[in-house]
Amino acid sequence: MATPSRPAPDRRTSTIQKRASLLPKPSSIVLDPSVLIAQHAQLTGTHPITVGPSTVLHPHCKISSTLAPVVLGEGVIVYERAKVGVGMGDGVDMDSRRSSVASRASVRDSMRGEGTVLGRHVVIETHAVIEAAEVGEGTVVEAGAYLGRGCVVGKFCTISAFSAVPANAHLPDYTVVYSGSERRLDRTLQTRPEVQDMKTSVHVKQLETFRKLLPNNVAKWA
Repeated sequence: MATPSRPAPDRRTSTIQKRASLLPKPSSIVLDPSVLIAQHAQLTGTHPITVGPSTVLHPHCKISSTLAPVVLGEGVIVYERAKVGVGMGDGVDMDSRRSSVASRASVRDSMRGEGTVLGRHVVIETHAVIEAAEVGEGTVVEAGAYLGRGCVVGKFCTISAFSAVPANAHLPDYTVVYSGSERRLDRTLQTRPEVQDMKTSVHVKQLETFRKLLPNNVAKWA
């Protein structure tokens, strides 16, 4: 007697229930009522996470307090698949960046400060990884850039796409990091307050646009 053939893959069924998430929940989450957290954004860890007014967390971004607390200031924007928190860069491949970073300050194992703090109106673009101790007001970290553990970035800095700032480094206000690890000062922002005001105005309009376009899943975390 012929053995019945196995059903096609698309006809097979399984009684196994979907596994519940194993990601740890933060010990506490403090959210301003105006926060926008999109569906599929992740907030995990064992230390507190604090999210300030008008902050926007896009889908699939990750905020981790597994090793230390995280504080997001007013109007921070974290884009898709960006990662914020100490330890989030453990899987970052630094081989392609090592030659350009080697001439900078040596990387120390100790952290400069405990946790990660993003200042007012900081923007973290897609696939950027932030382990910095502090990122100052108005700073933009472009796609794929990396801020090493414990580094401190000043106000109105720009970290260009796929550039890297080594651990425990210190960037003065208005610094532009480009071509991997080259640095210069943005004299326009430094010397013209009206340009800063315009930059801030554009950022506020972005926040308003996201509030109209992105469904808010903040109730999941409240």
